[in-house]
Amino acid sequence: MDSALLLGGKFTFRVGGKKQVFVKKPVEHLHHVVMKALLWALVLPVYDQVQVEVAIGHRYKPDLVTLGFDAPLFWAEAGRVGSQKLKRLIHRFPRTHFAFAVWGSSLASIADRVQGQALGVHRPAPIDVIAFPEDAAMHFIDSRGTIRVHHKNLTWQHFV
Repeated sequence: MDSALLLGGKFTFRVGGKKQVFVKKPVEHLHHVVMKALLWALVLPVYDQVQVEVAIGHRYKPDLVTLGFDAPLFWAEAGRVGSQKLKRLIHRFPRTHFAFAVWGSSLASIADRVQGQALGVHRPAPIDVIAFPEDAAMHFIDSRGTIRVHHKNLTWQHFV
């Protein structure tokens, strides 16, 4: 990924005919911004109204969200998610499709935690866990900020 994409703490990424600006906060790691952008690109074909960093009136603010009538349709978290937050989200929003992503680490740890928290909860919506490799930016984002990524290029699990 070219550093020219970064302008004043903002990145512009593109997928198809859409573009999205991602703001890097001073406390954020660059890979957190890249994970959000990659997640955005992955879900855009299904959730074309997905929004970035929008407060929804809940204790937690999603990294990505698609709002429904009475609950989020989709909610993504990029990076570490504490056990308490994971439990609250899975239990509070059973009809919300969740995606939890990690960077450069094993899928097993987050997958085991998600499965444990979802045990005994009737969830009509799926949960995806995704592991992005350390070099994901180099493989999936070109010098103009165009993202080309698909689930088949990643390590991921889909829980229904």
